[in-house]
Amino acid sequence: MKLPIIAALSISALTLSSCGGAKPASTEAIVEVTPEKPRNTALEWSAASSDARFINRQLFDLATQRLASLINTGKRNQAVFIDAPFLLLPQDATFHFFSEMRSPKDGFRPQELFEFARFEFDPVAMEFVRFCHENGIEIVLTSTEMDSRAIIEELMKKNYTVQGSIVDGEPRYGRYSNNITLSEYAQQDRLALLLTTSLGEATALTGMGNPKSVEVDEMYKRFGSKVILFPNPTFNRK
Repeated sequence: MKLPIIAALSISALTLSSCGGAKPASTEAIVEVTPEKPRNTALEWSAASSDARFINRQLFDLATQRLASLINTGKRNQAVFIDAPFLLLPQDATFHFFSEMRSPKDGFRPQELFEFARFEFDPVAMEFVRFCHENGIEIVLTSTEMDSRAIIEELMKKNYTVQGSIVDGEPRYGRYSNNITLSEYAQQDRLALLLTTSLGEATALTGMGNPKSVEVDEMYKRFGSKVILFPNPTFNRK
């Protein structure tokens, strides 16, 4: 009679052991971890710092001085090319657009930036535009006429006549464009200044698609008086 009793006790022990080892089902909600958005510390600094606006003003002052020197030589039929989305529009709006609304790598149109800026212009840039207008200097935007239509129309309301550029292929604003209009003006010796935030957008003048550091010094020797490069933190990512 001992064997059936031992067998029954063994089965009971195994049953209790298996029940005790089972893990209860988790009732905790699964929390999805969102990957941290890559930070653009240069853009954050520029959006919050008065130093960035001071540098911008200094460069526009430099452009005005160089243009005044050219005007004093009596040279006529000169034009200034300006990077519309990054220089004509308010810096604060541009910085916040790329930190909050759109990643620069996804591409953009100047029209989008202008709408985000509520159809306003940078006051420092407008001082320079007025100086050009009063001295008979033609203003050409580095963006295409189609992409800059709203900007051109709004400037016309302020009695400033500007035109867009003809660009070969699809422009990548802030990075690269083969600007045919810029090339033609340079060949005709009508280019007074190019105000840009990207050497890639100056390739029609310099002949450099993606200039390397060893070539930049040579470029400034040849084109330094005509090219004023403004800092553009939008594309600096860590």
